[in-house]
Amino acid sequence: MVFGPGEGNEFRIEADRFTTKGDASQRSALFSVVEYEGAPGVPGPPPHVHWAFEEAWFILEGEVTFTSQGKQIAARKGTYLFVPRGVPHTFEVAGKKPAHWVGIFSPGRYVGLVEELGAFLPGGRPPELEGIVRLFAKYDSEMVSGKR
Repeated sequence: MVFGPGEGNEFRIEADRFTTKGDASQRSALFSVVEYEGAPGVPGPPPHVHWAFEEAWFILEGEVTFTSQGKQIAARKGTYLFVPRGVPHTFEVAGKKPAHWVGIFSPGRYVGLVEELGAFLPGGRPPELEGIVRLFAKYDSEMVSGKR
């Protein structure tokens, strides 16, 4: 199976845009892949932890500030980041230009968290926090304090 540039299923989380490569019937049970474009000047997700899956990110362009375990990392083009299960983290696009990266979720079904998240962040209205908490729980994840 081959997905060319721009092919896949596009989703939005507020100003951010990402494309999953393959739908649930086409992706591997072991992992899933997304192309992610993060908008500048938009706060990233609150600190959170995934209890049942790992994430890996490879920065293609722009700069992203990743925060994990109290450390900030300025991730630029060519930076690889691995977030193991159980490690609190967050991120935000740095600077004035969008950032673009490839993300891998393992096991693959957990990409559903980001696919479904945009529905709880309606443009121009406050986020639906109760729905976000339920969604995170559905995918074995939770928001945590920044100090954890």
